[in-house]
Amino acid sequence: MLGVGFIMNDYFKHFNVESSEFDLLRCWPYETGFLPNYLRPLSRKIPDVPPKPLTIRLFVESMKSGC
Repeated sequence: MLGVGFIMNDYFKHFNVESSEFDLLRCWPYETGFLPNYLRPLSRKIPDVPPKPLTIRLFVESMKSGC
């Protein structure tokens, strides 16, 4: 993950894109941990949330808008 951070910082600097709203964890699969959901009590179940796609189009659009 460290390498991705350096790449993203270079992207933000090179294309003058605002980085404050960028959160790489939104594009990362949700980790359920060691215990699967079917063994967890209802209060401890982890939601199945698909990650948002991280695509080249997303980068191109943000580069064009500059934010």
